Amino acid sequence: MKKVVVIGSAVIDVLLKSKSLHVMKSHEMEGGVAMCEVLGGKTEAEDGVLATGGGGTNVAVGLHRLGEAVKMICRVGDDDLSELLIKQMEKENVDLSFVQRAKGKTGISAVLVAPDGSRSIVTYRGESGEIERNEISWEEIKKADWMQISSLGGEMDLLDDLVSFALENGIKIGVNPGKKELAQKERLLRLLPKFDLFNLNRMEAAELWGGDFDDEEMLVKKFVEAGVKLLMITDGGRGAGVCEKGRWVKMDAFPDKSIDDTGAGDAFVAGVVSGLLQERSADEALKMGLANGGSVVTYLGAKEGLLYKDGMEKRLKKKIKSVEENIGVL
Repeated sequence: MKKVVVIGSAVIDVLLKSKSLHVMKSHEMEGGVAMCEVLGGKTEAEDGVLATGGGGTNVAVGLHRLGEAVKMICRVGDDDLSELLIKQMEKENVDLSFVQRAKGKTGISAVLVAPDGSRSIVTYRGESGEIERNEISWEEIKKADWMQISSLGGEMDLLDDLVSFALENGIKIGVNPGKKELAQKERLLRLLPKFDLFNLNRMEAAELWGGDFDDEEMLVKKFVEAGVKLLMITDGGRGAGVCEKGRWVKMDAFPDKSIDDTGAGDAFVAGVVSGLLQERSADEALKMGLANGGSVVTYLGAKEGLLYKDGMEKRLKKKIKSVEENIGVL
């Protein structure tokens, strides 16, 4: 069992799944696909869930279920939603002693889920994006073996501080950046060689480098040139890849039918980090990430499908196709 500090967002997810939500191609939308319902209409949902969400809580629970000792740094308000969030997290036995409480609103996400499991999310971050450096118990963090960071709401100064602290104290660090961190490209690129693990999805990788989404090899080469030690790129239903020392391995996703894609990326991160903490190979860690992400999408919500240790070991026995190649520098 390793000691992990997870830093990131904590919100309440309101998830509604409806057969009346239509996924349609649209040239007016970024990405060319939209989820639609008649404007002004009223839609019935076949299922609904009110549960904790956000990268911080999802990764923390995922790591704890896989046997790691987890403390979570996040920020919530002083409203009823914060009490619900804390109560649900207590049931998962995650250490909440680092949670920051503020006079304000707890973050909330409305998640609309289409019949095929795809979803659209509208998030009000509230206090979740306002983690205060001065309220962090830095001395306690020194005891950690690993620091895992998800979205910080674009607070790059805080990211700088966390990375510097980790390096000074021999703590390994993994980063799965949010949209606001990725938007600050130059600052993020300077930090890349300092991370022990950097994870993002293929669309984010293409947007970061301004490259062609279809030219995956070029995207990976860019990260190799930037000095990334261990890179993981998720690619939805097409699986994910890992690059270490110029060796790129792409592995298929587990053949799980999606009920809801929410939280798949966070589940992937939890599986990967747990594998690395168990000193498994990068390929094995990649497979653990895919196993966890595949399990999560078979349930509505980001946490119900997160695997425990015994469930993970059972899924790892399944064979998944992988392809290997060496990535040179440009």
